[in-house]
Amino acid sequence: MLLTNTRFLDETFHLRYADIRIHDAHIVEIDEQLEPLANEAVIDCSSYLLYPGLIDAHVHTPDTLLRGIFCDMSLHQWGDQSEQGQLQQRLFDYLDQHASKTEFLTLVQYAYLQYLKNGVVCIIETGQADDSCLMLEKGALQVGIKALVDWYDEAVASDLMHTNLRRGTHLPEEEDLEQYSLELTVKRVRETGWPLMTHCLETEFRRQESLRKFGCSTVKLLDEYQLLGPNTILFHCIETDEEDRRLLAKSQAHLVHCPVSNQLASEHSMALDELLQRGSHLGLGTDFLTHDLWEVMRCTYRELKTSDNPDRYDAATVWKMATNSPCPDLYQGSIAVGNSADLLFIRDNSRLSPLLQLSTFSNAAFNTLMYTQQDMIEHVMISGSFALFHGKSPSIDEVQLENDYQALLETIFSKDLIQQTDRELQ
Repeated sequence: MLLTNTRFLDETFHLRYADIRIHDAHIVEIDEQLEPLANEAVIDCSSYLLYPGLIDAHVHTPDTLLRGIFCDMSLHQWGDQSEQGQLQQRLFDYLDQHASKTEFLTLVQYAYLQYLKNGVVCIIETGQADDSCLMLEKGALQVGIKALVDWYDEAVASDLMHTNLRRGTHLPEEEDLEQYSLELTVKRVRETGWPLMTHCLETEFRRQESLRKFGCSTVKLLDEYQLLGPNTILFHCIETDEEDRRLLAKSQAHLVHCPVSNQLASEHSMALDELLQRGSHLGLGTDFLTHDLWEVMRCTYRELKTSDNPDRYDAATVWKMATNSPCPDLYQGSIAVGNSADLLFIRDNSRLSPLLQLSTFSNAAFNTLMYTQQDMIEHVMISGSFALFHGKSPSIDEVQLENDYQALLETIFSKDLIQQTDRELQ
């Protein structure tokens, strides 16, 4: 495939004009003008802007089922004895124990399609239900999105179904972590070589649990057991001290900032400015209480511009975080020769204008960050194939999926569910 007359965001998130050749899922050539090869499909991109596809580095699927169910409640109140808490627990029980494979797959497909329509081409999936890893992989494959799926401590039941999938393993969170499970995690990491991921120091309660059990923070514990390195993915990292932050930066572990979810759950914020200054490897995630990575990107930009060092950061800083990969063999996050062809085709229109690229000034990173909307994403290409074409999935019957999803919601949130929750509270 040859993409001609393109304007695209390059690795520095400036605008560049060139033709792009794609072969065997990868970008193989970029030049000012390329001649079509025999039998090569040619797409004129003069009416589009091309962005690198985004990575959402922390998701819990299926989460759309739980929209608003956790509002105005801090994390450690979830599942308590209140009416809201019992409703939450009943929904968790449904996902863990009662959802059929067909129902669960409907929820997964619906959620993954929403990510795709928002320009997310790769996710780091930490799941929402017990023993759901294979179904998550199947849903990702059907929708066409790339995924690194956390298998926790589950035994591997089959080989990977596709090159667009990867697997990771898990360290139990601080309230569940014990010496025995820590040692099992060390063994699992050595045997599989998979990335290790966990929620790390997300709350003060979790920090205190680590101190109580092990006499040190989770970061120092990971470092002590040689689990802290480039193959480690840590979500949140909020309640860190200076020594923790020094170790995180030195290790080049991948840290995932989730500012919108943190705010909605009444949590503190990551020491983003200091970690960036130390050279930490940082990405962005929606987590659990939001599904919009663009909102996360804009929130991060505002956070940086209200930090103690606003002049250090610009919109390109945020773009780099939103395309920063903890799994470079799966997703590279930039439009460059040798990289996987993971591209967003954005309809060029006045909502992005004026879009300027001058010798000493560019607003391309800022305008594309601040003003891109979902309805402007025309096509999404993943590994050289269209996972979204003219806003529609070529592999999913979206009308049927929407009908199935709505019917499932009506069943799950029936009067019987609400009345049963009320009876149990009484």
